Order: sequence, then structure tokens, then C-alpha cells
Amino acid sequence: MRFKDKTYLITLVLFLVFFNVGIFSLAYYTQQKNIQAAEQLAKSEQTVIAKAFEDDITYLGNIGRAQVMESYGSYYIEKDIGLCFYSLVDGETKYTNLPKGAILPPENQSSTQRINGRRIFFISETIANGQYRLTYAKDITHLDEDFKSISIVYILTSLGASALLAVILFFVLHKLSVPLERLSRATKEFANGNYNIRADESGRDEFSLLAADFNRMAEHISAQMTELEENAEIKQRMLDNLAHEMRTPLTSIRGYAEYLLNANIGEDEKIEATEFIISESERLKLISERLLDDAFIRENGIRTENANIGEILANSAKNLSFTAAKNGVELRVSAKSVYCQCDPLLIGMAITNLIGNAIKACKGEGKVESGCYSENGFAVIFVRDNGIGMTEEQLARITEPFYRTDKSRNRADGGTGLGLALCERIAKAHGADLKFSSVLNEGTTAEIRLKTNN
Repeated sequence: MRFKDKTYLITLVLFLVFFNVGIFSLAYYTQQKNIQAAEQLAKSEQTVIAKAFEDDITYLGNIGRAQVMESYGSYYIEKDIGLCFYSLVDGETKYTNLPKGAILPPENQSSTQRINGRRIFFISETIANGQYRLTYAKDITHLDEDFKSISIVYILTSLGASALLAVILFFVLHKLSVPLERLSRATKEFANGNYNIRADESGRDEFSLLAADFNRMAEHISAQMTELEENAEIKQRMLDNLAHEMRTPLTSIRGYAEYLLNANIGEDEKIEATEFIISESERLKLISERLLDDAFIRENGIRTENANIGEILANSAKNLSFTAAKNGVELRVSAKSVYCQCDPLLIGMAITNLIGNAIKACKGEGKVESGCYSENGFAVIFVRDNGIGMTEEQLARITEPFYRTDKSRNRADGGTGLGLALCERIAKAHGADLKFSSVLNEGTTAEIRLKTNN
């Protein structure tokens, strides 16, 4: 059973119990007060009758006392009052019109008796200087009838009030339970995965406070869920970047390994090729260590040193010379010695990505030109090709993760669309600018501007 229904039933039952107990207690109290009033009136009437009788027998003496008693009885019986004169001198009842079966109360006492379905009040009192005992009997049955009438009125009032309360209570509880039902629906939706749902906090009652607490909890959980999703995305991006960055060194290692295996070369060339394979293997190790550093990926932390950009550029171009030659692309390098504080490995990764993308963008007899120079306190690194170029739409989205300008070409060569996104992150980590300019079917130019030491 729902809370609203329980509250409705319990409140209604409690109201009916207490209301009816109260209303019938009031009826009973009224009845008792009426009885007390009737008894008090009866005592007053009995005193008046006794005093009048004493006066009459004092005036008449012993002559005509029986007629006086009979006249009193005849007069008061019409007022539903019975009288009994009992002589205490000779122990005889001189006159009585009391109903049969009546039990006379002791002297100077009163009692209430039911005789033949009637409620009768009796009072006995010694009068005339102890000569007689006058018993007064008053029919107060009408009080019972009044009590029944009052009870019927109270019952009808109770039924009407109960029905009215039932209707009002239903709508009031429905109105009061609306915030709780809204909170319940919000809780269910939140439990089903809708972490953006919020409860209505309007109002100043306990439900509003509960809704505010729920919203604070939802905000906290949503923030945690967002953080978990971001961490998961970061980890996935780390793995994708790792796979992406390992591809170029592995390609170079494979190319030089095939070169050693198939080419007819001298000892010096073999040593140079072997050293290059070792160098690329070490580079793979460094890349793996750096990309697997979760703190670095999350916080973009870098370890800078005073590095020669021209040397980094020349090494990157040398690493890709085999790939360029294999694709029939002419790779030109114009590397001047420009020093700045940077992370050599990350800058090398960015340059390698830019040159690699330029090579892929070129068709047969394509040209890629890369270089660096100093300008107005900046070390400018550029990579220029005469490849397929890009449209304005492609240029605007080129650094989005997983975006590929030529999906068929990238599927063929295993690209994932992460290289330039990684380049942008590396540039931002150094406080540098990464810009692209391109003309469709004419070529693209990429430029990184790093602050120099001067």
C-alpha cells in the first residue's frame, strides 16, 4: 500500500474514532446534566409539595387529612408526579398513586427505577414533624427519548462530517503528496540512468528540503559519472594514441630490417641501419612510457629542457625518409638551429605526425618541405606539401579526434584520425599555436609557433 493511501486510511480512522468518541461523550455528558437538572427540579417540587401539605394539615388538623392527600395525588398525577403518604405513627400507607412494583427508597434518600419501560425518579422525605413519610415519584422517561433524539442528530452529524472529511482529506493528501510523487519519479528515472533529472525544489516544507538533498546527491553522482566517463575516454585515447605513435617507428624498423635483409650493402651501411633500428626501438620505449603516464595525459604535464628544434626536425625527417621514398615523395628539410624550452620527445612526435600526414596527402611525385626558423621571439616549425589539400569544412575539423578528411585513404593505411588531435594537445601543453592553411588540390601548410629562450 502506498504511503498516501496509508496516511489517508490511518488519518480517517483516527478521526472517526476520536470524533465519535468525543461526540458521544458530549451526548452522554449532556444526558447526565439533564438528569441532574431534572432531579434537582424534582427535589424542589417535592419540597414545595411537602411544605404545602404541612400547611394544610396544620390548618385543618386531623379532620380531612385523607381528602387533602387524595386531592394532592389527583392534582399532581396529571403532571406525571406520583405521591405516597405513609404514616409513621401507625405504620400504614394513607394514600398512594405510585406505579405497581415501585420500591420506595429509604427516608431522606432518592433513587431512579425503571418500571414498565418508564424511567422514574423517587425521593422520600419525613414531613409534618415525623408523622408522615412523603415519597415523591417523577417520570423522567422523556430524558431518554431526548437522548435518543440527540444521539440520532449526533450520528447524522458524524456521518456527514466523516464523509466531508474523507473527501477533503483525499484531495489534501493528494495535493501534499504531489512533491513526494515527483521526487519518486525523479528517483526512478535517475536509477534508470537519466543522470540529468532533477527534483522540483519549490516550496519551504520538508519535501522541498528532501528534493534539495536529492538534487545535491544527483549533482555529486553526475559529477562522479562524468569524471569516470572522462577518465575512460582519456584511457581509451591513450591506447589509441599509443597505437598511432608506435606505427611510424615500427614501419621504419621494418623498412630498415628489409633493407638489411635484401640490399647488397657494405658493412658501414649495415651498422648505420642497425643503429637506426636500435634508435627507433628506444624511441618506441620512450613513447610507450610517456603515453602510458596517466598523469601526463590527464594534466598535460610536460618535462622541458633547452632543446634544438632544428635537430629535432632533422631527426624526425630522417626517420620518415624511408616512408617518403617508398611513396615517391620528395622530402626536403631546412632546419636551422633554434633553441627553446620544450619536451623534445613530444615536439618530435608532433613534427613526425605533421610530416607523416603531409607524405600521405601527396600523390605521385609529391613534395614535402619542412623547416624551422626564428621570428620575433618564436621558433616557427612548418611542414608544407603540394598534396590534395582540404576544404574549409575539413580544415575546421582537422584536429578533432578520429576525424579523417579522406576516410578511404585512412582506412587503407590504418589511420585513426588521432595524429593531428595529438599534435594540437602537444602544442597546447607547450603554450604554442598550431595553425593550418590549405587549398583544395594545391596543398596544405602546418605551422607550430614556440616561444624561444630569447
